[in-house]
Amino acid sequence: MTRPLRVLIDANPMVLRTGYTHLRGIGRTSLELAQALDELHDPTVSIRLLTQTFRGRLPARFAHLPVSNMPWPIGPRFDWLKRRVPLLEAWSPHDLLHVPGHYAEVFRPTRTVTTINDAMFFSYPQEFLGHAFSRQHLPAFAQACAGIATPSQHAKGEIVHYLGVPPDKVTVIPWGVNRALFHARDKAGARARVAALTGSSRPYFLSVSCDIGRKNTISVLRAYQAAWQGGCEHDLLVVWSEPPAAYREEFAKPLAAGRLRFLPHVPDGDLGNLYAGATATFFPSRYEGFGLPVLESMACGTPVVTCRNSSLAEVGGDAALYVDPDGVDDLCDLMRQFDSGASPGGAHEMPACLAQADRFTWREAATAYVAFYRRYGGLIS
Repeated sequence: MTRPLRVLIDANPMVLRTGYTHLRGIGRTSLELAQALDELHDPTVSIRLLTQTFRGRLPARFAHLPVSNMPWPIGPRFDWLKRRVPLLEAWSPHDLLHVPGHYAEVFRPTRTVTTINDAMFFSYPQEFLGHAFSRQHLPAFAQACAGIATPSQHAKGEIVHYLGVPPDKVTVIPWGVNRALFHARDKAGARARVAALTGSSRPYFLSVSCDIGRKNTISVLRAYQAAWQGGCEHDLLVVWSEPPAAYREEFAKPLAAGRLRFLPHVPDGDLGNLYAGATATFFPSRYEGFGLPVLESMACGTPVVTCRNSSLAEVGGDAALYVDPDGVDDLCDLMRQFDSGASPGGAHEMPACLAQADRFTWREAATAYVAFYRRYGGLIS
C-alpha cells in the first residue's frame, strides 16, 4: 500500500513576531506558498508546518496543513545541535524537509530541499543583511541538499555559478500573486481609500520595497523632485518605514509641501489599494531574485517602470517600461508624460499588465512544488 510522502516545511520564516504588523520578503512568499499548498491539497503529499517560537504566530489558518511548534530557540547558539542530533526527525517524523529560507542547520541534508531566492550575497552583497554569513555557509549547504528551488532563471544561473551546484539540481518555480489582495476590480474605490488614508485626493505615483542600496529609491526621489519642481501635479507615495534623515533633508521641500509622503508599516490590504490607485509604480531596482512589486502592480492594472537587470525582465515581460537604474532624467521624463496624460508606450497599459500578471499564479507554484517534493522525496511504499 502506498502512503503519501511526508513533507515537513520549516515555517519559521512565516512566523509573525510579536510587535510586527506584517511579513516581509521570504516570510511573505513562504506563507503564500503554504496557503497555496493548503488549497491544492494534493493527496500524494502530506505536508506539515513546523515552527520554533515562544512569542509569535502564523498569520493564517490552514484547513489541511497541521502545524507543530517545537519549543527550541532559534540562533547559532542553538541551531548547531540540529545538525548533530535528529531533533526535527524525532519531533515531527518526515520523509523530506523543505527549508524555504535559504539556509538551516539540518541532520539529513540528503533528505532536504531548499528555496534560494537569489545569490545576491555574492553578486550584490550588502553586509548589513548578513551576507557574509551566507557566503560562508550557503555553498556547502546547497551542495549537500538534495534539490534547490528558485523563482527565476536569472537566480538559477547565479546559484549554479556562485554555489557550485549542477544546473539539473536547481528547479525554477516562479512566485505568484495574491489575487485577493492585488487586483484591478475597483480602481476608483482604491483611489478613494488611498485619499482617506493620505488626506490627499491628488493623483500619485508609487514606490515600494525601498532602501538606501539596491532598491535604488534615491533615483525615484530625485526624479520626482525634478518633476515636481517642473510643475508635476502628481504626488509621490513611498512605502518606507525608516527613510534616512539625510533623505528627509534632501527632499525637505516636497515633503513640507505634502507632495512627497513616506508611508510606514503599510499592511497588505492597504498596499493593494495603493497599487490599484496609482497612476504608475516606479521600481528601478538594481537587483532582484524575482521582483514581486512588478507583478503585484501589474495584477492591479497599474503600469510599472523598472529595469532590465537581474530577473526583472522575466517578471515584467513586454508589459513593463524599462529604464537604466541611474537614468534619473528618464525616470523624470516618464513621470512628466504620465502627469500630462500622454502614453509613454501602449504596451504598458492595463490589458497588457493584467495579461502579464496572469502568467504567474500561486496555484501553479504549489503544483510545481508538489512535483519538486515528489522528485526528491520519492513516493514511499
